[in-house]
Amino acid sequence: MSSVTADTPAGDEWTVDQLAQRADVPVRTIREYQTVGLLPRPRRSGRIGLYNVSHLRRLHLIDRLQVRGHSLAGIGDLLAAWREGDAITDILGLEPDQLVHIDEPGAPATLAQLTEAIPALVPGRLADLLETGVVEDCGPDRYCVPSPSLLQLAVDTLATGLHPDAVLELLAQLRSAADTVADATLTAIAALPADTPDATYETVVGRGRGLLAHGVGRLSLHRLGRRLDVDDHATTADLAAALRARPTPKKKPRKTP
Repeated sequence: MSSVTADTPAGDEWTVDQLAQRADVPVRTIREYQTVGLLPRPRRSGRIGLYNVSHLRRLHLIDRLQVRGHSLAGIGDLLAAWREGDAITDILGLEPDQLVHIDEPGAPATLAQLTEAIPALVPGRLADLLETGVVEDCGPDRYCVPSPSLLQLAVDTLATGLHPDAVLELLAQLRSAADTVADATLTAIAALPADTPDATYETVVGRGRGLLAHGVGRLSLHRLGRRLDVDDHATTADLAAALRARPTPKKKPRKTP
């Protein structure tokens, strides 16, 4: 007779000890990640919590982000942003950490996936979308998405009725701002003394990338709040009310194609 019971893991499900062994992390780390909201709770089967491959992938993702210099708080913010972009990841059929540039681990999207994700711009205005840098051509029928959050922003703003020209202009401006940040960062690093140890550069790359990504995003939101005359603790309702109260800018005449 089989010894499998209601409390025995089945298929690709594991107990916390088995998950810890597969992920090569202590059980207490898994508990900590659950406490701070980085790891979803397990499925309960009787008295046992059962974990699956999504939990294992999340642990691997957290590890990669920590190696790149992200703090647990920063990782939490990134995961929250990715959750807001679930529509994109669902359509593209990829994990959130797979929507990345070609030099990072992950899988690019196909034209069919992009078309389903953002039909208002793809395929008809794919060239314009590529020009913004939010999507990049990285091989035959392969398109990398360096920032899934910005692609989701495009989807959401298009859904509100904003004209595709305005959405593309927004993305282009964000790309220009990102270029400015990148250039300023490189200029600052170039000013380091010639005898700077390699370990210092590794610190800049490891911690600096995470701090830059998180910090620029936070500062952008702060500056947006300043323009709306709301503080950093404003609720979504407060921000929405402030946006609605702003004077409507005059519409520029659209260019005839």
